[in-house]
Amino acid sequence: MAESGRNIGKYHEGPNCVNENLCQPCLNKDKQTIADKFCSTCKEFQCYDCSNIHNLLAFLKTHKLVSLKEGNFTSTFFEMKTLDECDQHEKLFEFFCEDEKKLCCSTCAIVNHRKCNSVVEIEKIAGKMTSSGSGLGEKLSEARDDAEGIARHICSSKDKLVQDIKEILIEVRRMRDEVMRMFDDLEDSVVKSAETL
Repeated sequence: MAESGRNIGKYHEGPNCVNENLCQPCLNKDKQTIADKFCSTCKEFQCYDCSNIHNLLAFLKTHKLVSLKEGNFTSTFFEMKTLDECDQHEKLFEFFCEDEKKLCCSTCAIVNHRKCNSVVEIEKIAGKMTSSGSGLGEKLSEARDDAEGIARHICSSKDKLVQDIKEILIEVRRMRDEVMRMFDDLEDSVVKSAETL
């Protein structure tokens, strides 16, 4: 398995910046293979060969495999694993400090937020939000649209940067050739001056 699961969801950029998810088991073997399935139990993208292991091993047969061609995934997959963990203690967030507007693991809640007035369990807050119809789905949809827009902007910026670098290299070569021509002319002039002495 990948270290702390942080490598899941890597993608490579194909022609015209189309993002393709890479097979996690293959990445662990330093191979880059395009994934065509996602195992929601393993939380991994897998190629055809790696996903077929689920059919061979009894304990993997209950895993839910989804074909990426079914359209259940957008072109860009953002890794969410470990975002629900405290960086300092590597524990799941269980509390929310309403005073400081921060997520807390159990250790943070005890050590860092014991003096705060309102540290609430996330489950209780989630229950309130669901019952009040907070429009979380709409907010997530907007956030997804924003993220996809940012990804498109980054992709086009990268294309522009590559083009700018090509143009700079052409200009550098032209300037180098011009400087070399000037040195050649200077050398010819020095040689001619020396011959007239």
